[in-house]
Amino acid sequence: MPNNLPFRNIGIAGIGLIGGSFAKSFACKGINIYGYDVSKNVLVQAVESNIFQGVTDEFDRFINFPLDLIYICLPVKSAIKFINNLGKINYTKPVTDACSTKGTIIKSAEENKLLFCGGHPIKGKEKSGFINADDNLYAGAKHIIVSIGNKELDNKLEQLHLMINMDVRKMSAHEHDEIFANVSHLPHLISFCLMDTVLTQNKDALSYAGGGFRDFTRIAASDAQMWSDIFFDNEEALIECVENLEKDIIKWKNTIKEGKVQELYNKIEQVSEQRRKL
Repeated sequence: MPNNLPFRNIGIAGIGLIGGSFAKSFACKGINIYGYDVSKNVLVQAVESNIFQGVTDEFDRFINFPLDLIYICLPVKSAIKFINNLGKINYTKPVTDACSTKGTIIKSAEENKLLFCGGHPIKGKEKSGFINADDNLYAGAKHIIVSIGNKELDNKLEQLHLMINMDVRKMSAHEHDEIFANVSHLPHLISFCLMDTVLTQNKDALSYAGGGFRDFTRIAASDAQMWSDIFFDNEEALIECVENLEKDIIKWKNTIKEGKVQELYNKIEQVSEQRRKL
């Protein structure tokens, strides 16, 4: 095992797509990985992967593995419950998370007096579960670190994610939740909503869906529990985004309704140019 590892033993709570991909990525670097998940099927898949030193569906057993870091990769509500359980036993070892919202997670970690630093890997798939985990999923992806003041832990987590070729950025919880309400949570809500609209208005139309519709609604196949948690947890920022979108949709509708051909062309050209730069 390499001597310069920031953490030699990592316990991952929740070994679905996100946690499983971290498990595989860290194992490739020589880190000992331990897993916790309540799904028996996931635990069987984890054992068969031969990358874990131990797996369990029991909280007490998991925290008694020889861990240097707990990495929480659970839906938001489950993550908060897990954090509260760590607080009840006065857990003192380092903890981080991979949740898509940060305000409530950070608040819970502080209230439970954990040695904690928040995190959010900006990568995923519409397919969930350990069976879809990929040891190369995070290569080149951004990872957001949200500190609560422990610079030593922050630095170790930065090193850990740089080891698997991630692009590490730092921001506050408020800034994080505002940004990702716009570029992640709102797009998912729109994708779910579009599918719902078509299913309600003309379900048969789906049989004629082409590549554009499939690309646009790809993320509507995402995990229901995870995204329900995210939408409610980041409600304030997301509702603001939805209200802004409602205003913009009305503007676009009126541009078409009023026959403003050149104005519509200019709008499309402007946003199309910006999209091509991504």
